[in-house]
Amino acid sequence: MTHQTIPLTIITGFLGSGKTTLLNRLLRDDRLTRTAVIVNEFGEIGLDHLLVESSFDQMMLLDNGCLCCTVRGDLVDTLIDLLRRVQAGEVPEFDRVMVETTGLADPAPIVQTLATSDKVAESFHLHGVVATVDGINGVDTLGEFAEARAQAAMADLLLITKADRPDADVAGVSRALASLNPTAKHLPIRNGQVDPAVIIDLEGAGGAVESAPGAVETCPDCGHDHEPGHHHHHGHDHGAGAHRFDIQSVSLVLDETLQWETLSGWLDWLLSLRGADILRVKGIVLPEGFEHPLLVHGVQHVFFPPRQLAGWPDEDHRSRLVLITRDIPAEALQVSLDAYRHHHESLAAPISVPA
Repeated sequence: MTHQTIPLTIITGFLGSGKTTLLNRLLRDDRLTRTAVIVNEFGEIGLDHLLVESSFDQMMLLDNGCLCCTVRGDLVDTLIDLLRRVQAGEVPEFDRVMVETTGLADPAPIVQTLATSDKVAESFHLHGVVATVDGINGVDTLGEFAEARAQAAMADLLLITKADRPDADVAGVSRALASLNPTAKHLPIRNGQVDPAVIIDLEGAGGAVESAPGAVETCPDCGHDHEPGHHHHHGHDHGAGAHRFDIQSVSLVLDETLQWETLSGWLDWLLSLRGADILRVKGIVLPEGFEHPLLVHGVQHVFFPPRQLAGWPDEDHRSRLVLITRDIPAEALQVSLDAYRHHHESLAAPISVPA
């Protein structure tokens, strides 16, 4: 194995949304040989058509070179055990890992495990979160199940499945997803087939902010253009027929004089107060004194180290954040940032004592 860390992709999606079909199709592709697949329940995944070469202790080597195993208790232990087996020559080397979650799983704990385990970080990095969403029942599922909303909110790539079916509502599902997660790419897929390059090249956890938050963009719900700086409380304020979710995305445009200490301090403060309800933070910022913008990315209680970019990804050079939150109004976030900044700066100001 090389010294480069191995990319790990989380494949999530609600029950019946087509995760297993997707994984089956992906594993047939030559570009994804040498992939280790970790699944929650081995019985859930039908790999019958991929002839099994050998089986050892809940680990299977498929005839296309992929390796399959189940999560035995702890994901960290499973990953470390896989590496140990490679080094011992018991299993072939692998170039990437895909973790399939159960249909009712919230992907956040897996992301947090990857971000907080030093043992895992030495060998693996989170490549991204891919969520499958049912193209037929997706709107109802998102409305009814908090787990489905959390899966969609945390994804870097949203695959709308069953798009080829006559009863599919791709436009409706896409609108619902845009109100939950405006920074993720949406892709309708037919027969569970997607070009593996879409997943291999996923910007994911390190990627740029897809739709520049805060830029003028047409709201998928109300059809109006919103000016820069419009703190959009997606999915709540657009009258009858709009998607009314408990999860919404908020775009904040930050001014040029922001100090990195203030921004990182505010995010820490916010996460300590409401971490479980801050599903995702993604943004690009240029704090005072920095030459190049920083990419900021966090999931619930965990922030990944900021990554310095060579330059801005687009024409918009404003610092901006997209926060995907549960039951936190946009105004509250803006007020808390202003309050923290004022409080933070007043604490740092020299105290003048009258003679």
